[in-house]
This record gives sequence, C-alpha cells and structure tokens, in this order.
Amino acid sequence: MPGLTVAVLLCLPILIGLGVWQYQRWQWKTEVLAEIDAAVTAPPLQSLEALQNAEGPLDFRRIEFNGSAQGQTFLLYSPQGNIAWTPFRAVEQGTNKVLVGFSTVPDSRREDLIDPELSGPKAGYVRRIRPPGFLSSIIGTPNNPDENRWFVINPDGAWLENADIYIDASLGQSDADQLPVRRPDIPNNHVSYMLTWWSFAIILLVIYALLHIRAGRLSRD
Repeated sequence: MPGLTVAVLLCLPILIGLGVWQYQRWQWKTEVLAEIDAAVTAPPLQSLEALQNAEGPLDFRRIEFNGSAQGQTFLLYSPQGNIAWTPFRAVEQGTNKVLVGFSTVPDSRREDLIDPELSGPKAGYVRRIRPPGFLSSIIGTPNNPDENRWFVINPDGAWLENADIYIDASLGQSDADQLPVRRPDIPNNHVSYMLTWWSFAIILLVIYALLHIRAGRLSRD
C-alpha cells in the first residue's frame, strides 16, 4: 500500500510537530502566568519614579502616581459591543513620563474625551504594550492621526517615544492598596492539546500496522 505509506510518512511528522509546538506554547504561557502572579502579588508602586526603577515583572502590578498631563489626548478604539473609545494621555511626574489610559466611553461621548480630568493622585495597573498581532502586522492597522482614531497603543512611538508600558488608571481611586488584585483569566490548556496531537500520531501508526497485519504483511512472529 504505497499510497497509505506515503500518507503516514507525511502526516506523522506533522502530528508530532504540532504536539511539540503545543508543548512549547505550554512552557511559554506557564512562564507568562508565573510573571503575572508575581506582579499582582507584589506591593503597589508609589510613583512613576518607582515604576522607572522597578525590577521584576510589571504587567498588572498596582501603582499610584501624581503627575501633570502632557500633550494631546489619543483616542483608542475599544470594541465593547458598540463603538467606544479609551482616552490616553502622557503624564509626567518629575523626570518620568508614562502613558495613562482612562475609562472607556461610548462613541456618543467621544468629544468629551479630548481633555480628561487628570488632576490629583491616581491609581491603576501597569500594563505591557503588546505588539500588533500577526495579521495586523501583515495588513497594517487603519490608524488615522488626522481624525484621532487609533487601533493600537502607541504605534511606532507615535504617542510617546520608547514607551513599552502604560497605566490603566481607575478613575475615582487614588490609593493603590485599595485596588483589587487583577489577575487575568488566561487558560493554559496546551498540555491537553499536545497529548491530543500525539495521540493522533499513535492512532495513525496503530491503524497502519493493523492494516498490514490484516493483509498478511506483518506477523507477530
């Protein structure tokens, strides 16, 4: 059965490779979840200077800060069933500057976001700026600076140069110790996916062997 043999030789490395890929994904996500857990359980940062000098994981770590707004407000598209926008502003405290995002509002209130309230102390969560996804990196994103419509955070440093983090601020909250721990619900099911692909590889080999045994090409002797 040369056709069956060729099919097995083609499919077997693909199935094994998919299992290896899922194993690598499991390792990567386990590390990410460990970093997030370390960040959310760490003591809150007390200033932008502390954020600048912080060591260790930062994503979802709590922070409180007090600074002055700089430059324009950037409006990030935030799909929430209907069109909505999240205002971002650069905030400076001493010699440190960071992007701060505030509460998302519907499109009907878009013009109210041009100058969000930034006076007084604030608290929020440090977030990593993630690069665009694979598809977005290929086809691009429809950012429109002229209309202040953005679809990714700080594309190519357009909002703030050399910024790889931002603060997701909680309006009305100024004490980071009072903020609830925000631990994202990120599934890590890659071990089961890995075992599924490798099970398919074993089943394929078993079927291949049984067919040859039934045809008399293989024997237990």
